[in-house]
Amino acid sequence: MERRLLTRFRQRSLPYWPAGYPQTDWEHLFAMQHYGVPTRLLDWTTNLLMSVYFALDHDVARCPCGTGACKPTIWLLDPVLMNQSNKRLDGVPVGILATSDEDIAPWEPGVAETRFAPDPVAIYGTYNSDRIAAQHGAFTVGGKTVKPIDDLDLEDGVLRKITLESPPTNVKRQLQLLGITKSAVYPGLAEAAYDITQEEIFS
Repeated sequence: MERRLLTRFRQRSLPYWPAGYPQTDWEHLFAMQHYGVPTRLLDWTTNLLMSVYFALDHDVARCPCGTGACKPTIWLLDPVLMNQSNKRLDGVPVGILATSDEDIAPWEPGVAETRFAPDPVAIYGTYNSDRIAAQHGAFTVGGKTVKPIDDLDLEDGVLRKITLESPPTNVKRQLQLLGITKSAVYPGLAEAAYDITQEEIFS
């Protein structure tokens, strides 16, 4: 399925890439994730204020409680500890992987089933879109295991959970004062227009 999605994305996205842009599977996988095509990637941000924005950007339709009454939550990941405790990388003095690293081979798109790693790994992404750059994007890439990361048997300290107790409207206002608005997270004219409307009419 991943190979087919990559092929279809490459076929349809080609006119939108700058001339001479490298067309690798990894490049396309990062772009696919950010534009809504299902991938093995999970988005993270290295910017705390961005993570607060995403925690508050609550989609009631996708909320496990079904009511939207859940408290906003931030998950903190230690990507270096995650990779150093990954059994497939056992003994390798590794930090966060880059797509050019040889150690990333068991997670590469199209890797043979016999070489496919079981657990996810943290990687640096390519800032190949204004969104990824604005959001300070980083990624984990999944392996064979289909469990959510918080259900995996991870080393202590790899993953921590913070629940925001302040009223969301107060936190959103504080973020706005710090410049973390919709157009800062999703650069574009439509988002800039949204922010102007919020500032001028609803503030």
